[in-house]
Amino acid sequence: MSLSIQEPLCIENHDLKLPFDAEMIAQVRNQGRLTRFKEDAIIFKEGDQMSMVPILVEGRVRVFYRNDNTDRELLLYSVRPHETSMLSCVSFLSEENKVNMYAVAEAESILLYLPMNTMILWSKTKLEWNQLVLASFREIFDMLTRGLQSAGTASLEERILDFLKIRVNTENSNCISMTHLEIANSLGTTRVVVSRILKTLESQRVLSLRRGTVELLIG
Repeated sequence: MSLSIQEPLCIENHDLKLPFDAEMIAQVRNQGRLTRFKEDAIIFKEGDQMSMVPILVEGRVRVFYRNDNTDRELLLYSVRPHETSMLSCVSFLSEENKVNMYAVAEAESILLYLPMNTMILWSKTKLEWNQLVLASFREIFDMLTRGLQSAGTASLEERILDFLKIRVNTENSNCISMTHLEIANSLGTTRVVVSRILKTLESQRVLSLRRGTVELLIG
């Protein structure tokens, strides 16, 4: 995880492919700011005050809670392109528009920033936006519920395999570029435990390990 390595982009040069009406698109073009983040760049961190709302356009972002005292992380959910409001929802979690979690680019990502006042206006006047927000909250709730159910009923080996299978489906590749520490942080455990389980699964020919990469050998 690195500091926010970012590059401003010209919004007119990008097809944002947002499911908005003509008036909303015009507001996006007039008020929006487009930014590219390098892989592993911090998009926001706990305590940041948001004056503009980020919406993921390209790439992939993970949202997680971090305990700075223990240097441990717990994955909350991931955001993929066209899940328009899942990232922006976190901006509304406090009256001061402060976030209580971290967001990091898992791959090179492009984010659209819109003024908070525009989002508030849309929440009062735009059915499309409210439908997206509600759908996003349902998706987030479902992901968190599945994570809690898995943590309470499945073994860590099963959770690791489920996590890897989800990543394979998301990335359309059996090779997953993740370190043992990143997998551990995503599942709320330690690197040592994850490494031991991965070595066991490799000996069973379930997966193959290379530096910074895990290849899943089963469907």
